[in-house]
Amino acid sequence: MDPAQFDGHVRQGSVDTLSLADAARQLDAIARYVSQTRDDLAQREKDGDPPALDAEKALAFAHEAKALSLTDATGETVAVVVSPALLEVLEDALGLLRGELDRQRGTAAPVTTEELRDELKGRMTS
Repeated sequence: MDPAQFDGHVRQGSVDTLSLADAARQLDAIARYVSQTRDDLAQREKDGDPPALDAEKALAFAHEAKALSLTDATGETVAVVVSPALLEVLEDALGLLRGELDRQRGTAAPVTTEELRDELKGRMTS
């Protein structure tokens, strides 16, 4: 699906945008659009190339992931709709980078991926 197919779609540089009003009328289609990222991730993992295991690949995956910026009446971005798959990749990559930084600082303490995700989710909700 091409984001230009959404009613009210505007491309601002590299960002696909919709007004909140336009997005509200097309929420199901928007959800299907961003969910393509989960399929993209599954294919990469099946091919043995999971992006979360490499920070550069994770960043490239994030740039390629399906997302839509939602704007208010003034055109200012107020939200970004992304797949949870994208957040998982970024959380995993952040955990790997954090572990590497801790090792370099000599403060490394073993942390499981699940513990890291719980910690990140706690920070995002507080």
